[in-house]
Amino acid sequence: MKLTSPIAIASIACSGMIPAVSALLGTSCISAVNALAQLPGLLIEHMQRQTCAHGCEPTVQTWQHAIKGQVIGELVDDGVKYCDAPDAREAFTSFLDQLMSGTADKCKDKLDTRHLCHDPDAVQPFIDCVNGKSKSAVAGSMHTLLPYMNEARCKKAAEYFTGEQLWEKDFPEHIQEYISVCHEL
Repeated sequence: MKLTSPIAIASIACSGMIPAVSALLGTSCISAVNALAQLPGLLIEHMQRQTCAHGCEPTVQTWQHAIKGQVIGELVDDGVKYCDAPDAREAFTSFLDQLMSGTADKCKDKLDTRHLCHDPDAVQPFIDCVNGKSKSAVAGSMHTLLPYMNEARCKKAAEYFTGEQLWEKDFPEHIQEYISVCHEL
């Protein structure tokens, strides 16, 4: 069976049919795709951890107007540097913007007027929705990243998306920019 459509490949990869495409993309690329599908939920979780203790009240609108510009661009720079993929910067920035904005827009009614630091039980339906929508969003947008994927880059990307470099160093460093101005927004 030969798959030529990038959307078909990404859809199969994200739907859990890993053996069918692992020979095509390689197991590291499948791991990277799966890690990408978890990224929006993990970003929300880590944003809550970092910002709520400082009295910030991030909302979906805050994401669009402040966090995306202040934090995500720098994380993309860090990620493409870590993966030695500077040629993928523009494609990954666009992909990540579509992934985060698309899932947040589809789920914002679950958050209603609450912010992400509101009562955890009240925010959980939004987080569950984002986690649920992420796989289909990755499948629909993955074709933009396929030209930049190879086994070595995918291995580094999966390592970055799930590892200490992103969550213990880069994200906490860059979210400080938002924390320093969150009360003024």
